[in-house]
Amino acid sequence: MYKVFFNDSIIQISSELKKSSNNNIPRLVDTGSYNFVNQLVSEIELGRNGSVFLILHQEPDQLWNQFRSHFVEIPAAGGLVQNEEGSFLFIKRLGRWDLPKGKIEKNETSENAAIREVEEECGLTKLQIIRQLDSTFHIYRSPYLPFPKNLVLKETKWFLMSYSENEIPVPQVEEDIEEVRWFAVSELDEMRANTYPSLLDFLDKTLSIS
Repeated sequence: MYKVFFNDSIIQISSELKKSSNNNIPRLVDTGSYNFVNQLVSEIELGRNGSVFLILHQEPDQLWNQFRSHFVEIPAAGGLVQNEEGSFLFIKRLGRWDLPKGKIEKNETSENAAIREVEEECGLTKLQIIRQLDSTFHIYRSPYLPFPKNLVLKETKWFLMSYSENEIPVPQVEEDIEEVRWFAVSELDEMRANTYPSLLDFLDKTLSIS
């Protein structure tokens, strides 16, 4: 199954209908029209935030390739960093908690980009990648591209990282980062109360196996 976040809504592409964990009833999307992606985007942008849209298809991989062809793709990478005490590193950007991440530069590997972004946004060094985690997908409109062809599909490749030094984190203020903080597992509810639905979804899936 593929899951894409757009505003506060979720688009899922799957071969079967599954009950959501929070009992949301998904709205089925008719793929009979060639313009079904544009129609779906318009419906979400017109105010159906908070909805779950389900696209059923016998060949979800095939439909996923068709779906993503409607967007400008921007690759990104980021890190879920854990220290020796078991705490996790989060940044507060524009008033909400998030994970450090950013665009992958030309000729840069996703691993190197993830480490660079954590170093730049948090002021830490000597990070070690443990393993790659699942990617997340977001749709947004870029202010740097001409409308209406400015819909971006951003895939963020995530990596679980370890940190064993004792540096004091420094927020990258030019990237609107207000605070960098380590959260113990017992404190994660505080972070979860002020973050994004997409990050909650990622953490629920990731921390259960980390």
